[in-house]
Amino acid sequence: MHRVTATSVALVLGAVGAVGVARADDGIDLNTTWYQEQRQGGQGGLTVIHPQLDATVDVGEHTNLALGYSADAVTGATAAVYAVDAVSTATAFSDLRHEGSLGLGFTGRRAKLGLSGSVGVERDYLSLAVAGNAAIDLPGKNTNLAVSYSHARDQACDKANAELQPLERRALTGADPCAKDYGVFGKDTLDATMLVTTTWRDLTIDTAQATVTQNLSPTMVLQASLFGQVLEGFQSNPYRRVRVGPNEPQEHIPDTRARVALSVRLNRWLPRLRAAVHVSGRAYSDSWGVNSGTVELAYSQYVGSSLLLRLRARAYQQTAATFFKDAFYYETESTAGSYFTGDRELSPVRNAVIGGKLTLLSVAEDDKKVWGLFDRVDWNLKADVFLLDELPADDEAANLGGRATQFLTSDQLLDAFELQLGLRTAW
Repeated sequence: MHRVTATSVALVLGAVGAVGVARADDGIDLNTTWYQEQRQGGQGGLTVIHPQLDATVDVGEHTNLALGYSADAVTGATAAVYAVDAVSTATAFSDLRHEGSLGLGFTGRRAKLGLSGSVGVERDYLSLAVAGNAAIDLPGKNTNLAVSYSHARDQACDKANAELQPLERRALTGADPCAKDYGVFGKDTLDATMLVTTTWRDLTIDTAQATVTQNLSPTMVLQASLFGQVLEGFQSNPYRRVRVGPNEPQEHIPDTRARVALSVRLNRWLPRLRAAVHVSGRAYSDSWGVNSGTVELAYSQYVGSSLLLRLRARAYQQTAATFFKDAFYYETESTAGSYFTGDRELSPVRNAVIGGKLTLLSVAEDDKKVWGLFDRVDWNLKADVFLLDELPADDEAANLGGRATQFLTSDQLLDAFELQLGLRTAW
């Protein structure tokens, strides 16, 4: 069920394709995130448990080594067929993903360089990624320039549909074999009768980003980032079917997708209040016709000397992919061109997130270590509430924001929430 995992974790954690090198200070970060979602209209739910461990240690005067491990344990129920009566086809599923990463960082007086790699493994999905990043402070150290690049080679298990037309292709089921003995990067999976039932399909992901950080004043920092990504290969959910007329084939989406996004962040420190205001915006567009905008406002406040409170609110809206249609359209009008999908990540949506984070800070004083070991220990407790609104794909005015007065039309008081507990140490 790798597509469910990927999109859900992306929503919860804002996952980035590249693996970064952790900060230069020796330390350990341990976080556990719980995400819970209830789908609208009784179409099942989703639970994601995400433990993550990152460790950084100096291995020389200017070199540090970073190690990381994370997992995604996903359970829930979702509609097996994208159709008008999708509730009746909801099926349970579970999945487990492991990922390990290794990074090497080099730090100079004004420049930093990082190299990293990661391996991710699921029953039906494999991923290898390498990444590099570099940053330099310009003279005066008021301007920082940073660039990063990553290349990932993924493989997804799929039904052996090579000889079939799109409307004839079959979807995977949980009973289909995706044995790693046969399926690691390029081989087919054979069942007991020695007939090919599944195959492994390639996906490459190339990601680049350039960032400029500028000190506008002693208390104000502006950051602008330009992000680009090209995906080439199999990007469908091999388990998802779409009811097109009387047929229920596996969804069919393009093999190539190009993305670009521009982000701007502004942080302002308020000395008299011992607080900070954070404002950010992001504009996104891709070759599938998905366009989106995000705005976020946050406020951080020190309470005493050891407590930091952060509150935030974020709003997001996107248009649908050009080939995404409501289930009723697919059933009564057929497809909109060569492609068809039931992926809600490609539908027109409006989302809002409201949340807060509480950090308890403990810093060593007078050579007295925290817990006798660390220079610093931070406990973090984070909570977010998600309001998720799916819009009609065939209502053009709604897709473009014409129904602003109906910003959140969910019939549920609470669509999803996230809780995260974290521990950060440094020595």
